[in-house]
Parts: sequence; structure tokens; C-alpha cells
Amino acid sequence: MTSTNGVASTVTINTVPVQAQFNTAGVCIGLIGPSGVVFSPPLSGNTENPSTLSMGGNLVASSTLPTISSGFGTSPTITASNTLCFKVVVGTGGAASGVISLPTATNGWLGFAADVTSGTALFLQLTGSTTTSVTFTSYSVTTGLAANMSASDVVLVNCIAY
Repeated sequence: MTSTNGVASTVTINTVPVQAQFNTAGVCIGLIGPSGVVFSPPLSGNTENPSTLSMGGNLVASSTLPTISSGFGTSPTITASNTLCFKVVVGTGGAASGVISLPTATNGWLGFAADVTSGTALFLQLTGSTTTSVTFTSYSVTTGLAANMSASDVVLVNCIAY
């Protein structure tokens, strides 16, 4: 004698109306469901378009190129395709600090820099951050005091908006 539990297999599909929310660049940043609840469907919580990377509608990185505002010696150069990672070559005369201009972030910028030419003698520290710039100061590894980067030193920089 065999018996079955008598329970049928059922599938319920609920169709819920949603409204898409877009930023000023036309990128979908989320969906608004019933009762105004904002949510992001799986695999779409982050948005990316050719000019920005954003999370939760806030800028993280941009293809708007960073520029050198001051410091880094006389006539330094910058090579970049975005704000996430780029290269600064220190100009003549060297310098103990430098300011890099960036696109406007919601709160500010977190930056990391490494002098890959003189990295055993110098380390760079983020000493200033605004919504549109970062400032780095170079310090001696042995003394801990501010010390000049040398002309032609290559500094690799990483900046993330917060």
C-alpha cells in the first residue's frame, strides 16, 4: 500500500508595480516599490556609465581627469584615464607636497599615494581632503619629517570619493 501526502505543488507569482529612479545622467539608481520602499534588484545595486562609477547614487570614481593644483615640483605631469588610479611624475626641483583637483564628490575624497621611485626612503600621507581635492605630503622613512620628493619621481595615486 502506498500513500501520498496529498499536498499539491504550487507556485505563486506576485506582480508588483515599481517605478525606476534615475540620476541626472539618466542612470537608473534604484527602484521604488509599494509604499515608496526603495530597493535595488540583484546585480544592479551599482551603476556604471562611461563617465562615472557610483554606488547608492553617490560618485565613487570618475573619468573626469584629475589635475595638479599645486606642488609636486615645477611642471609636474599627470597621466590618467580616471580618478581611481593615475600617475604623477614630480617636476623639477622636487617638492614635499602636492594638491590634486578632482571632480566634486558628495562628501570628499580618500586618497592613497606611493612614490614608486623613492619608496624605500619616502612615504606619502594624505594630509588634506575636500569635496574637490586631495593633498599629499611626503615624509622621510627614517626621520618621519617632511621630505622632498625628487624630480622625475613616479607617484602612483588612488582616489575614491565618499
